[in-house]
Amino acid sequence: MERQSIGSLVKILSETMGQRVNRDCKGFNLTMQQMRILHFLKGREGKQETSQKEIQDHLRIAHPTVVSILRLMESKGFIEISVSDRDKRMKIVTLTGQEESFVKEVIRGGQEMEKRLIRGFSQEEQETLRNYLRRMYENITEEE
Repeated sequence: MERQSIGSLVKILSETMGQRVNRDCKGFNLTMQQMRILHFLKGREGKQETSQKEIQDHLRIAHPTVVSILRLMESKGFIEISVSDRDKRMKIVTLTGQEESFVKEVIRGGQEMEKRLIRGFSQEEQETLRNYLRRMYENITEEE
């Protein structure tokens, strides 16, 4: 096997993970991005309102993309989107409860994916890998 660039290996890993998660989520009629949004909302449930902008920032996706994903999720009945009472420019996203039946299974699936990714890595190797990945992300996002 030829020596592949680090960038292409990261891309292949990301795409493979996405395909696997999308396959696993198909039974729930959701994509990986939609599952990530549900997971984010579930983690904040009962704590505070969650704005569309917070979801956008958390997932690091463009405004038009998050709008499109959220509209689709709303049409499927998973979320409700409303205007903030405090700031009419802000959209608030809330769960409808429809996700209750499967959210634990989804979280468990994410934990299983993580276990598979790090299988055979020591704690020290896992921490080193996290640091390397963070540094790579910082390198690619820093201004030149």
